[in-house]
Amino acid sequence: MNRHKVGLFSIGIILYWLSFFPGPLTRPSVAMPCLLCPSFLCCLLLVLLPFPLASGSASNGDTVVITSSGPIKGKQFLSGLGSVTAYLGIPYAEPPLGKLRFQKPLPHQPWKQPLEATSFGNSCPQFISQDVPEANIWSPKTPLSEDCLSLNIWVPYPQPSSPVPVLVWIHGGGYFMGTSSVAVFNGASLAATENVIVVTINYRLGALGFLYFPPAAPGNLGLLDQQLALKWVKENAAAFGGDPSRVTILGHSTGGASVNFHLLAPKSQDLFAQAVIQSGTANAYWAWRSPEEIKRLALEFVHLLGCSEDNKISIGHCLQTKNVSEFIQHEIAMSLKGGPLVNFPFRPTTDGDFLLGEPEKLMEEGQIQVKPVLIGETSDEAATFVHYVFSNVTHNLINQEQLLKGIQLLVPNATEDVVQSIALRYSEGNHGPAKYRSAMSHFYTDWIFTCPFIEAAGNIRKTGSPVYAYLFAHRPSWSIWPEWIGASHGAEVPFVFGTLESVMPVNQTYTEAEARLSRKVMHYWAEFARTGKVRR
Repeated sequence: MNRHKVGLFSIGIILYWLSFFPGPLTRPSVAMPCLLCPSFLCCLLLVLLPFPLASGSASNGDTVVITSSGPIKGKQFLSGLGSVTAYLGIPYAEPPLGKLRFQKPLPHQPWKQPLEATSFGNSCPQFISQDVPEANIWSPKTPLSEDCLSLNIWVPYPQPSSPVPVLVWIHGGGYFMGTSSVAVFNGASLAATENVIVVTINYRLGALGFLYFPPAAPGNLGLLDQQLALKWVKENAAAFGGDPSRVTILGHSTGGASVNFHLLAPKSQDLFAQAVIQSGTANAYWAWRSPEEIKRLALEFVHLLGCSEDNKISIGHCLQTKNVSEFIQHEIAMSLKGGPLVNFPFRPTTDGDFLLGEPEKLMEEGQIQVKPVLIGETSDEAATFVHYVFSNVTHNLINQEQLLKGIQLLVPNATEDVVQSIALRYSEGNHGPAKYRSAMSHFYTDWIFTCPFIEAAGNIRKTGSPVYAYLFAHRPSWSIWPEWIGASHGAEVPFVFGTLESVMPVNQTYTEAEARLSRKVMHYWAEFARTGKVRR
């Protein structure tokens, strides 16, 4: 592989520009078996060096914007290198309550009086666990309710005189957790510093968003919620000073996979110009289920709820009358039954409406929109999974037998010979007491994230789309994970938003180098939104 090295810094992300020419692409820090990962050429290597960041505080001043839904009143704030006006909790769809539960989203009815958009809306129903490290960063702080289909907008103040790019963030969380309103996703600093508009959206989660049991539950409702939110943004971008022709969608984990799904969805084609896919692709084994498999799980789920065809009332009506707490309870049970690793019972599927085929095949056949794409991952995406699986092992220093068990856990259908081959391939060349821990961490990262990412990037590039790939390799100085875990899943997110303060443990702060890095990452993401390119 030809890599033209521009510079290297101990804190940074590595960016590649992918060309049409054939050749291998590998992650610099992880050996990866070629039998698992397709390949293509990296022509340009950039290491992003850091710049300063600023914090935000409230200020006086209200701004009213007239939208297609009605007038919306926001609140002005000081943030980043300037000021922003925040419009929070804007409903883009009718509340999916009663007969609208398990139905495709409908645009919200217009209002006449100014909507006080000065506080976040509800978060969608979900299970919240405080036992997970960093749960306080990602867990909702707003009430949980099915009336949750809202979005938030941060606009530079004063409103831009010429149209600026719009970045729409889709949160992750395994399709069953997450919200747009957590502090780490606050768009104020990014909007003020880079003179862009930032939008974050809520969408239905879990069974309420992804149960596929037609005709009672058509499936992919969470993706259809996202699509309707994108339509609202496209229609109203100009009212906020945004450029409707320069809407970039970006997301992390299952949010990244969602972005990938919109690249595959014909009805999303006109709603955005560029895409940023962070640590999650639609072709990953955990991102999608076949209609047959998800129907089987749906049937199991409706029976757990006591909704069966033997009832005098229809399954659809039964589902609409159940308490939401019952949904969450049985979702948890089904998730645990399937195993501890990335086992999301309800996921996107091929429904013949939003998605017309299997994601991997669609991408292989070139049935994906030709748009600029920025795609990447962190250097130690799945290291924390090793920590979870062997949390009772001192320093997670597992032995060979435990490595084999860990591989079987992730790839349960693999034969014993295949498991042994994987273990040998990933452990050879490693030495010392961390030999098997390192092997398992690298295999998990490759299998869950890297191989699907490389395959997706290659297939997208074949269509003629400009594709930029990055690797975020900085371990945050405040990380609560064991020292051996570097840049884990989600490590880049506060750097993208410029929200480092929001993730700080008590009595800790980020370094000046990290502030500079965040400023640089924000600039690269915003520059991509402005131009569809990543320039040094």
